[in-house]
Amino acid sequence: MRKKLLKIPLLLPVFLVVLCLFSLKLYAGPLRFIAYGDTRRNSDTVDKPQTKHNAIAKVIRELNPDFVLFSGDMVYNNEFEKFLTVVINNYAGDKRIPLYPVIGNHEVIVSEKWGGIEALIKARSRYVLFEAFKGRLDDSYSSYLNNIFDRMKPKQSWYSFVKQTNGVELQFIELNSSLPDDEDQFKWFLNELKRVDGPKVVLAHYPPYSIGQHGNESALHGSSREAKFRNRYTKVFNDPKNNVAMVISGHDHNYQRTCKTDEKGGIRMPVYVVSGGGGADLKGGVEGNVSQILPEGFQCHGLVTAYHFVEVTATADSSRNVTIKCRAMGLRYDLSKGLPDDTTFETQFVKERLELIDDFTVTWQGKHVIGNEF
Repeated sequence: MRKKLLKIPLLLPVFLVVLCLFSLKLYAGPLRFIAYGDTRRNSDTVDKPQTKHNAIAKVIRELNPDFVLFSGDMVYNNEFEKFLTVVINNYAGDKRIPLYPVIGNHEVIVSEKWGGIEALIKARSRYVLFEAFKGRLDDSYSSYLNNIFDRMKPKQSWYSFVKQTNGVELQFIELNSSLPDDEDQFKWFLNELKRVDGPKVVLAHYPPYSIGQHGNESALHGSSREAKFRNRYTKVFNDPKNNVAMVISGHDHNYQRTCKTDEKGGIRMPVYVVSGGGGADLKGGVEGNVSQILPEGFQCHGLVTAYHFVEVTATADSSRNVTIKCRAMGLRYDLSKGLPDDTTFETQFVKERLELIDDFTVTWQGKHVIGNEF
């Protein structure tokens, strides 16, 4: 008996070493995630499966990222089972890939004529996250959201989580852009920025800067939710002390990248990415004076009508600098020639046939940022 007791202290150091090695392995190496959004059907096709979305999700599953950021508009109105079928088929099987969604405008369609519209949007947003999305998924898959949702206050539909690469924390902040005037969300956001000193990635459905249809038609009207979100939040996003590396959005059904560059052409934080090519009908730009949309110093590096996703790899070095490499992958389509039907698209959108839509890198060095475009 005494010999058995003596073995316990001897085994303790071995256990601690194994635990330490496991922890190092858990947080070592790059952090890989994918961002995309706008998978909804239209009013006349809501009863059909999200076939294009499913084809895109199949490729994402093959790439096996650590997790997925979804930039909103899962559905046209209320057909959540169509969206969840794709999630279950591709992300909840043998390869369990967590998906973190934000609320899009189509999830919370309400009439501006109704009274108390803010309260309606707030209640609907909460329902979408907790019941229409997580509540309809098996807990064996959706349990990754338990700790996050448990921290959320009643009526809250915005949240954050933290991931690590080589011991450096990256914070992901998911905002509800349909509630730009909500004081609870804005105060929460300001407090969240102080919680982690590493780089931040913000996800919100409405793009603060876009030269697409919504950027021209909605964001220029000061009373619109898009404009209110831009006017209030970009002041915070663009403040260097807040360490916002990227702002990823959807809403416009195309790909765009907007950012500032330094005198050598290096990309400066934050980089604004519109990734709305997840399956909804693609949309192009609208002719107009884009100088009213983009603030001084910012430039949009092209609008691409493509079904796509954005693959992001974040790696920290021994000096705790974080390099964020982004590649937008997909298929371009000429809108003047029309879009493919579902059956054709399934044969086209396969990993081997994808094109490189965009490729850029940003490096976070605390208060110093270096970027390169390829």
